[in-house]
Amino acid sequence: MTEKIGVYVCHCGSNIAGVVDVAEVARWAGQLPGVVVARDYKFMCSSPGQELIQKDIQEMGLTRVVVASCSPHLHEKTFRGACARAGLNPYLFEMANIREQDSWVTSDKTEATKKAKALVAAAVSRVAHQEALEALLVPIDPNVLVVGGGITGIQAALEIADAGDHVYLVEREPSIGGHMAQFDKTFPTLDCSACILTPKMVSAGNHKNITLLTWSEVENVSGYVGNFTVTIRKKARYVDEAICTGCGVCQEKCPKKVVDDVFEVGMARRKAIY
Repeated sequence: MTEKIGVYVCHCGSNIAGVVDVAEVARWAGQLPGVVVARDYKFMCSSPGQELIQKDIQEMGLTRVVVASCSPHLHEKTFRGACARAGLNPYLFEMANIREQDSWVTSDKTEATKKAKALVAAAVSRVAHQEALEALLVPIDPNVLVVGGGITGIQAALEIADAGDHVYLVEREPSIGGHMAQFDKTFPTLDCSACILTPKMVSAGNHKNITLLTWSEVENVSGYVGNFTVTIRKKARYVDEAICTGCGVCQEKCPKKVVDDVFEVGMARRKAIY
């Protein structure tokens, strides 16, 4: 079956129409294969603009819709809703961004109009191949993985954990803290770095919704958004963490010293156990 495609070119006030010849783009789009109606309108996202699409779907039997306007991040949901209200599957809609990717990046009206035609042609070609889809509800794993235990990772983990979700905070070094633990003061206020960092480190270590995985690295991530499976390699410490009290006696008694390539960046030595 030959698809019946409707193309709608938005003026967006003068944001698009001030650079792109929208009337010419609409006229030209009407000649593309499968296009049965092509219109331009001041504001396609407005209620009258959406009603124009709905009316054409119902009266002309459109099976596909293309809107050339702004970014899909702004109004893709708006136009999908308009299609759905008229009885057309919302996933049979396609959007061409002729504002952020065209009119806002040039003052050359001829070239802008030429590019708008190319974007519309691509959208028309694509929408003809799209298939009707249905939204599905699937179970998700609410646990969160934060990779990196620097100040940013710690703050992210604390905020997520405070919101009620469990967080796995993975850090490849033996301790969280990152580079901020090496600084004396922070820019530009010259506040004490440790005074800001250490309370957050303690909070992360004691938070009931945070599992710290230090001296560990992410080896593999599979799955999809909401249901990831992550493999983490926890490196050997040669210390039983379950019974370690952190007294530091083992560090005091250890006879071996090595160069500290991490915290002291190779400029000092530390005990082999620390």
